[in-house]
Formats: sequence, structure tokens, C-alpha cells
Amino acid sequence: MAIHKRNLREKASEFLLDHPALYASATYGWAWIVSTASALIFAFGYATFLVPASLIESGQTVRLISGGISGISQNVITFITLFDNNFIEAYKCESLVYSILYFALNLPMVILAWFKIGKRFTIFTLINIAEASLFSFLISTYAQDMVNAVAEFCSDNGGMLSRALFAGVCTGLSSALSYTIRSSAGGIDVVAYYISLRKSTMAGKYSVYINAFTIILFTLLSATKVGWGPECLDIFASVLYAVLYLIMTMIVVDLINIRNKKAQIEVVTAQEDLGRTLVEMVPHAATILNAKGVFSGQDKYVIRMVVSSLEIKKVVATIKKLDPSSFVSVTDLRQVYGSFFTRPIK
Repeated sequence: MAIHKRNLREKASEFLLDHPALYASATYGWAWIVSTASALIFAFGYATFLVPASLIESGQTVRLISGGISGISQNVITFITLFDNNFIEAYKCESLVYSILYFALNLPMVILAWFKIGKRFTIFTLINIAEASLFSFLISTYAQDMVNAVAEFCSDNGGMLSRALFAGVCTGLSSALSYTIRSSAGGIDVVAYYISLRKSTMAGKYSVYINAFTIILFTLLSATKVGWGPECLDIFASVLYAVLYLIMTMIVVDLINIRNKKAQIEVVTAQEDLGRTLVEMVPHAATILNAKGVFSGQDKYVIRMVVSSLEIKKVVATIKKLDPSSFVSVTDLRQVYGSFFTRPIK
């Protein structure tokens, strides 16, 4: 059954490669679908778990600060209400203000992506940002009853803890989905992605570092708004849940985004030419060592190479196809140093 499915995939891939226009349409169409899903998940998580309008308006709960540009947008709104609390009245226009700010503040990140990462990356990042802004407004305007029901159920069954966990899952899933199509959800994701490409390491931790400032600023602004007294204790307590939210986001991103994860493949084989075949198949070097089988006494070769996690299945399948009797081991690596080729983002 597995072989049949693989043959179907291979035939489908060959057919698309033989029809460039159809291949491009399928590739870009799938990227748009994933970007749309990413934007919708983020917008839903923001409206339902981070800032549930009905609960905050009734005084049952406090806000959770988001990370990245979303969090900066929240900070700007909070700063505005320090001077004119009636400017954004009872959430009648907050969703609109947030959507506009979220899109406008992302524009510098789009410029960074265009010049430093890639054109295709930038286009789908911009699509994600625009759709997230649109969905945030539409959900808050036309799906408020559904959002309120989910938010109230979440608040009654776990409170701030469940809100932080589910919000982290939504934000992390949104970012990770966009990473799978070599794009981003915008904002700090662009900066984190850029740094992770240059350092060839995981992206999640950089988002956490950058978002720490956003949390501190939001806490100070919110405490100033309500007054530095016993009434601001809930705000300081919410910081703990905001940290949990960011950690959950990082975990989900790094679980799904395996582009920058590395693994060492070690092959024990009797075929010396296998190493050259592997090097020609993937853009990485390899090292070959002479060895001898302890039990058989036969001459062997040990081939070692480091690949990205996305390339493991392809490499192992090729090895087993060319030398079914070989012994293969795969070891996850935390970090690599030296020249490791990473395919550029287009």
C-alpha cells in the first residue's frame, strides 16, 4: 500500500514537472491556501483567547499581551487610551484600529523581507498580514457570538491558564504553517526567520527574546492606565500567563518548523561509490572512513554527512534503495558550525 502511494506521488510529481504552468499554479495555489489558514488561525486565537471582548468588557478577565507586531499594536492602543479613554469606546472600533495598526506596523518588516530574504517570501508574508488584518476585523464584527461562546467556555474551564495555552497554540501554529511554505506570518517572525537563516538554528527562541520587551512595555502602560495600586495586581499576574503563552508559541513553532533542524546520517556500507551518489543528490559534503566488520571481517566504509531534517527521508530512502544491506543511523544535532548549505528563500 505504501509503495502504491509513493508511486502515485512520484507520477504526480513527474506530471507536474512536465507541465511548468500547471506546476506553478499548484505550488502558488497551495501556498495561498496555507497562508490563508495561517492568518485565520491567528485572528481566531487573538479574538478568542488573547483579547476576548465580551469577557474584558464585562470585567471578568484581563487582557493577555500578544507578541510581535500584534503586541506592539496592543501597546499603541493602550498608549492612546492613556490620553483619551473615550477614543476607543467599549470595543466598538478597537478591532478596526487594531487591524489598521497591525497592517501598517508590518510594512517595515515587509521591506526587510523583500531586500534580505526573498521576493516570494515577501509576497506571501504580505498576503498573510493582509488576511490576518481582515480576518481580525471580520471575526470581531460578524462572528462575535461564536467567539464569545468559545471564550466563555475557556474562561470557565481553566481561566487564564487555558487562554494562554490555546493562544500559544494558535499563534505558534499560524507562524509554523507559514514557515512550511517558506514564508512567514509577518512582524517579528520575519526578524526571527532572518536571524535563524543567518545562524542556521531554530527560530522560536529569537521570537521570545524580541517579545520580552513588548510584554514589559504593555505591563507598564496598563499599570499606568489603572493606577499604581492594588488594582494593578491582576495586570502583573497576567504577565506570568503572557510568558507561558510565548513559551507555548515557541514550542509549537519549533515542533513544526524543521527547516533549520539538522541531523547526522552515518552509513556503514560495502559500496564506496555510495558516498559520491549521496553528495550529488543533496547539496552537502560527506566524509568517508575505512572500516572493517568485527563479525564478518569484511572491509567496510563509514559515510557521515549532515543534512536538514527535511532531507532525511530522501537520503535514507536512496541509501536503502542502492544498498539494502547497509546499516544507517540518524542522530539529531543541536547546532552545527562551519559551511552548511541552506537553500535560499526565493
